[in-house]
Amino acid sequence: MHQVLPGRPLMDEAASMQMGPVTRKIRRAESALQQRVEFEALVSRISSQFVRLRSEDLDDGIADALRQMGEFIGVDNCHVCRVHSGGRLMDHTHRWSSDGRDPGWLGMRNVVIDHHVPWAAMRLRRLDGIAVYSVDTLGPEAAVDQATFRRQGIKSVIFVPMAVGGELVGFIGLDSVRMEMQWTEDAISLLKIVAAIIADGLERRRTEDALRRENAFNHALLNGAGAVIIVLDADGRIVRFNPAAEAVTGLTAGEAAGHCPWDLFVPRDEQMLERRIFRRLAAGAPPSAHEGAIVTRGGERRVISWSTTSMAGAAGEVAYVILSGIDVTETKRLEADVLNVAEGEQSRFGHDLHDGLGQHLTGIEFMSHVLVQRLAEREAPEAEDMEEITRLIREAIGHTRDLARGLSPVLLQSKGLAVALEDLAESTTRHMRGVRCRCETGVLEPVPPDGAAIHLYRIAQEAVANAVKHGRATEIVIVLRLMGERLVLAIEDNGRGFQEGAGGGTGMGLRVMRYRAGIIGGSLEIVRGPGSGVTVSCTVGAVGRAAGPLTE
Repeated sequence: MHQVLPGRPLMDEAASMQMGPVTRKIRRAESALQQRVEFEALVSRISSQFVRLRSEDLDDGIADALRQMGEFIGVDNCHVCRVHSGGRLMDHTHRWSSDGRDPGWLGMRNVVIDHHVPWAAMRLRRLDGIAVYSVDTLGPEAAVDQATFRRQGIKSVIFVPMAVGGELVGFIGLDSVRMEMQWTEDAISLLKIVAAIIADGLERRRTEDALRRENAFNHALLNGAGAVIIVLDADGRIVRFNPAAEAVTGLTAGEAAGHCPWDLFVPRDEQMLERRIFRRLAAGAPPSAHEGAIVTRGGERRVISWSTTSMAGAAGEVAYVILSGIDVTETKRLEADVLNVAEGEQSRFGHDLHDGLGQHLTGIEFMSHVLVQRLAEREAPEAEDMEEITRLIREAIGHTRDLARGLSPVLLQSKGLAVALEDLAESTTRHMRGVRCRCETGVLEPVPPDGAAIHLYRIAQEAVANAVKHGRATEIVIVLRLMGERLVLAIEDNGRGFQEGAGGGTGMGLRVMRYRAGIIGGSLEIVRGPGSGVTVSCTVGAVGRAAGPLTE
């Protein structure tokens, strides 16, 4: 039987016979010590090579390590197998053979370990090394393993587990087909060190490969996505600016890098809002969504629907803020066109009510009034009934006018938003019992941008209706004022606030108000008072002039 460590004779047998027993023992010990030192040097050399080894050269490094071990120990074959799928399957990944022959199973994948070496597999999963001096001496419990070894002509074999984080990830196998070998504990210990070195190298490559795939995926996602993606550092400076962002803004990634968005392409009237959103996210606020405008290199104003979130650093602090957005400018224009068509139809219907049904009812009222007078002159008993009919017709005329005014606010078209809002306040006070509504404005001329006045009026209508119907308000104030270059419409009430799902806080009315504010490039804010009441504010860009105490 051949003793390992190392895998070659400790000393010449003929010379050994000429020595005395004491001398022979000393020489054997010296030879064993020298060869252990050589094996340790080999392990140290392999370790140094793997420290400097690049990931792409790892396979060649493993093959060279197997060759050096095989040649030093004197075995016939060295193998590396990767274990996966919970320790059930293995892949034969690397092999060295003293005669250079391929046994035919090199490169096999997904081999069920327990079908071939179940006895050895059980011990490897416990991270135990296995040294079989003679395959013929294996007991019945290793019968399957013994049959596998004999089919391959193996006489002696050793398996050393490779582990990462206490989990089996593979093993190194060394075998001899020419003679039986005795594996010493020193040999097993040193081979375990080599196994750990190879396992660390394979794990490092697996981690690097996963990182490269992740980077490739992120690169493709960032650069291939149609959405605008901008990444800011903790100070709000741009660190990533994808091609979609370049296309929308007209700026290159190099031009944007290191600058804050609000200093590059955010309109002046929205810079404060964007800074506030960034500060909230940088402080750890949850993801949010909003619509905002940008100004391109060519001066065009575009509307972006933003989704914003933050990314934590190693210590848990916010390291990056990510803005992803979609250019919805054309969608907003189309929506505005559709809504304007609907407003046009609604206005036409209002005019038809006023000029058609309203005039018709007015004629009927006049005829009824004449008939009442004639019946009264004849003292006919039907005179009182006719008087009641005339009163009901008069009420119908009033309702028709109110409907026409709601569908088509004539004053808005003829005298502007401020006068139309004053009329809305007077109409609310007149028709809503127990409700006092007033309008305060310092705006002397129609100041909203083109097409915005009707939407601001509708927002005021909806907010007043919500305050009365859902908030049970008794005091409502409609305020229209200029703040710098922004026009602010605010509706304040003393009611109980919106009720969830009741047409208020989360209902259709609020969604419609937000929608209308969005398509005119404005923002809608709803603030609940500390005790009661709600303030609905819509802010848009303004044109024109203003005067009075409410102008800022």
